[in-house]
Amino acid sequence: MHKLSIQSTGAIAQHDLEKGYRQIAEAGFHCVDFGFDSFLQGWMIQNDNINKVFLRPIEEIWEDFKPHAELAAKYGLTFEQSHAPFPLKTPGRDNLNKKMMQATENCFAIAHRMGSPYIVEHPVHLWNAAREEQYAYNKEMYLSLIAMAKEYKLTVCLENLFVERNAHLFEGMGSDIAESVRLIDELNEAAGEELFGFCFDTGHANLLGKNMYQSLTMLGNRLKILHIHDNDGVSDLHTMPFTFERSWNSCATDWEGFLCGLHDIHYEGVLNFEVFRLMNSFPEEIHPAVLRLLEETGQYFSKKIQESADGKRKDENP
Repeated sequence: MHKLSIQSTGAIAQHDLEKGYRQIAEAGFHCVDFGFDSFLQGWMIQNDNINKVFLRPIEEIWEDFKPHAELAAKYGLTFEQSHAPFPLKTPGRDNLNKKMMQATENCFAIAHRMGSPYIVEHPVHLWNAAREEQYAYNKEMYLSLIAMAKEYKLTVCLENLFVERNAHLFEGMGSDIAESVRLIDELNEAAGEELFGFCFDTGHANLLGKNMYQSLTMLGNRLKILHIHDNDGVSDLHTMPFTFERSWNSCATDWEGFLCGLHDIHYEGVLNFEVFRLMNSFPEEIHPAVLRLLEETGQYFSKKIQESADGKRKDENP
């Protein structure tokens, strides 16, 4: 049985932390994916409106997050993964980037105190840049994290991203799995140990029409954590699996290929649901029922991974 996890954003309201952690535990989840990015959001970073949350002495910052650690412990939950604020770097904005490096190091320190072994750090997409230029920019960015990853005993995870322009979706950094495999291997070689891995996002893969099975088997043991959610293939909706149907008895997302891929790479990590839009769409009174259904879905996924989803393969799909 795999451990089951849910993203903190949407499931845990700041105005009633204890209620959120209690409901997650009562639904049967084992752990929480902590979203540091919800405290310092992308639009704030781009506007150079970096709040004081991560730019204070570390003990002051810890006082803000200590209640989360205490409540998780009270209800028997752990933080098996977390998500750093992004973007870490913005081309041509050196002063902003210095602030973000300090904020990121403090975030890493807090993640370590909360017991998170993995943290997602988004790669950066450069519009109108050659592929190798983007690759080099991101490699340099991740190399700059080696010292803090070692200090705080964190595995830094890249994520498969999409980007949008003029109502069209394009591959973001991380979505070319062969390229990500190359980057992770080069980073780990430079680090002298395994400090970098991959977070596979099912929703982003579905938006770009990626082959789930092939993606996961290419990643192999580089896959460390998951962002599991569903969409209609058009918008990044972050809702629960099996929500959308393309045709009769056919899901919009290839869940069968996803489960087969996890089986074939012997994935024993956490099954983590990143479904903040789902939680935000339901009234708080219904959250316990929604959480129970998500937990049952996680149990179903775990069972099917062990069974190899009836042994079927999706590598024949485009």
